[in-house]
Amino acid sequence: MDSALYRLVVRGPAAEVELFRKAASSRSKPGCLTVNPEHQLLSFKKLWAALPGKNSAGAPVDIEEPWDLAVDRLKRYGDGTTELTYKFQLAGFDCDQLVRDISKQYPKLCFISGVVAPDVDQQSSLLAYQGRVRRWRLPESRKAAILSDVPEETEDNADEVSFALSESDWAMMDAVVDHWKTVVNELMSRSAAAGSGKTRSAARGK
Repeated sequence: MDSALYRLVVRGPAAEVELFRKAASSRSKPGCLTVNPEHQLLSFKKLWAALPGKNSAGAPVDIEEPWDLAVDRLKRYGDGTTELTYKFQLAGFDCDQLVRDISKQYPKLCFISGVVAPDVDQQSSLLAYQGRVRRWRLPESRKAAILSDVPEETEDNADEVSFALSESDWAMMDAVVDHWKTVVNELMSRSAAAGSGKTRSAARGK
C-alpha cells in the first residue's frame, strides 16, 4: 500500500502540551524512522496502551508507528497556549479513532489530524476535542487551484512535474490543517474563560 502524508497538531495550555509530549515519546527505534533516529517522538502504541482499559500486550496488531517523522519547533501563543506539530507518514493504519480516544484523555487539548493520500485522492482533516470529532474535506475547487501550478508533463520535465506535485501535496496539507485555526482559537478562548470563572468562584468561596 502506498503511504500517506499525515500531520498531527496539538494545541492547548503549555503544561498540558508538555504532558502529552512526554506521554507520546518512546525510546523505541523504528527501522524506518529517518528523522530524530535516537528515539520515537510520537508512539501510537504507547499512547494506545495508556488509554483506560488498554495494555501494551493487547494492542491491535494493525497499529502502525509514525515513520519519516519530523517535529516542528514548539509554537507559543500570547494566550499561554503552545502548539506542537508532528509530520509523518503511515501506510496501513487509520489513526482517526486513536486521535479521538486520546482527546478524551487530554480534555484541555485540541488535536488536528490532517492526511493527504495521493493514491486515493484524499485531502482531509479532523478536529478532535474532548472526544468529539469534526471532519472536513478540501473542496474540489481549492484542490484544482493548487494543482493548477503543476506543469503538464512532457518527455523532458518529469523531475519538475514530480517536484511540483510534491509541493502541491504539502500545500493541500497546509489547507486542510489551517482550516481549523479559527475554531481552535475560539475553543482555547472559551476554555481560558471557563478556567478564569472557576478561579473567581473559588476565590469568592474562601
